[in-house]
Amino acid sequence: MFLWSWGANSHGQLGQNLVNEQLDKPTKIDCTDLFQSISEIVCGGGHSLLLDGEGKLFSCGWNHRKQLGDEQEAHQFHRVWPLSGINFSKIACGWDFSCAVSDDQFLFVWGSNSHGQLGLPKSHFKESMKPIRLQVNAKSVSMGLRHTAIVNSKGEVWITGCGKYGQLGLGEEILSADRFEKVSKVGKISHIACGQNHTLAWSSEEYALYVWGDNKHGQLLLSPEKYKKIFDPQKIDIDVRQDVKKLLSGWTNALLWLGNGKILTWGRNNYGQLGTSKEANFGKLVNVSLPDDRQIKDIAIGSEHTICLAADNTLWAWGWNEHANTGTGSGDAVFHPTLVPIDTGDNSLIMRVYAGGGHNFVVTSKPVKEEENGASDCEGKVPNEI
Repeated sequence: MFLWSWGANSHGQLGQNLVNEQLDKPTKIDCTDLFQSISEIVCGGGHSLLLDGEGKLFSCGWNHRKQLGDEQEAHQFHRVWPLSGINFSKIACGWDFSCAVSDDQFLFVWGSNSHGQLGLPKSHFKESMKPIRLQVNAKSVSMGLRHTAIVNSKGEVWITGCGKYGQLGLGEEILSADRFEKVSKVGKISHIACGQNHTLAWSSEEYALYVWGDNKHGQLLLSPEKYKKIFDPQKIDIDVRQDVKKLLSGWTNALLWLGNGKILTWGRNNYGQLGTSKEANFGKLVNVSLPDDRQIKDIAIGSEHTICLAADNTLWAWGWNEHANTGTGSGDAVFHPTLVPIDTGDNSLIMRVYAGGGHNFVVTSKPVKEEENGASDCEGKVPNEI
C-alpha cells in the first residue's frame, strides 16, 4: 500500500514532513511503520486526520486551535491519543475542529469550540486539545466551517454550532447552539453533508434531499434570487429513484454520486466546481461525465474542487486550483474533468481518493500477486473496503 498527497501545504497538512506553499503533483508519503492499512482520510482547513484499518487515529498539519488532538503542530501523521484503547470507525474535520466516532457510536470532539461547534458550552470550552466523549449517538457525522451535524442510528439529525445563515435548521430564532439539538423537520436521513454555511441531508426512504442554510450560490437547489437563506429544512424532490453512494458538499457547491454511477452537481461554479462550463448554474442540477463515459470508482470533494477516480485506474479533477488543488499541472481554475498525472512507477492500482480544504490524498496498492511477493511501503495489505 502507498499513500500520496498534493495541494496546499502551508501547515504541513500533506503529511510529507515539510512545510511549503503547495505540492503541484501527487507525491508519495513515507508511511513506513505508521499504519498497515487505511480506512479513511479527512481534511480540514489546514489539517488532516487519518483512520487506519484497526481504528487508530492519526493527524498532521495546522494546530492553532488544537485540532490535531495534540499540543504541537505536526508535519507527518502521528498517532492521536495512543493510550486510550478506543477504536474509531468514522472521522470528520471542520475548518479548525475535529471529531471521531467510536466503534460503539459515541462521538468524540476536539479543536475549536468558538461557536459551540463541538457541542460543548462555549463559556467553559473555547477549544479542547483532548478528545472529549459526548453522550451522543452518532452513526455518521459531517462538519462545516463552524457547525457540526450528525445522524444517529434512528436516522435523526442533530446539530450544533453557528446558525447565522440558517445552517442549523432550527428556525430563525435559534442562530447559535453549543449543544446538539434535534432537527425536527426532516424525514429519516441516511446521508449528511455540511457546507461552509449550509447543510444537506438525503433520505434513502423518500428519495428526497432536505436542505437548509445559506443559498447565495444556489447550493440548496433553490433560486438564490428568491431564497437567500433557509432557516427551516426544505424538502427538495429531485428525479432520483435509486441508491445514493455519496452526498458530498464543498463550501458552496455539492454533489450526489448515484448508484448507477452518475454524478449530479449543483451550486457555485466560479472556479469550475460543477465540472462544467463557466456559465452559472445556480439552483440547477448538472450531470457531470468523465471523458469517454468512464465509469466512476470513487469521488471526493474539497472546499471548491473535486477529485474523481475512474474504473480504468485514471485520476480526474476539476475546480479551484490556486494551490495546485487539482494536480492537473496548471494554476488556472479547471472547468471540466481533467486528467491528473500520477507516476506510480509500477503497476499499482489507485484504490481510494480523499479531499478537503485545498489538499488531497490517494491510496494505491500493487496487484495482489505482487504484494504477496514483498512488503509494501507500509508493510501491510489494503483492507477489503478499499
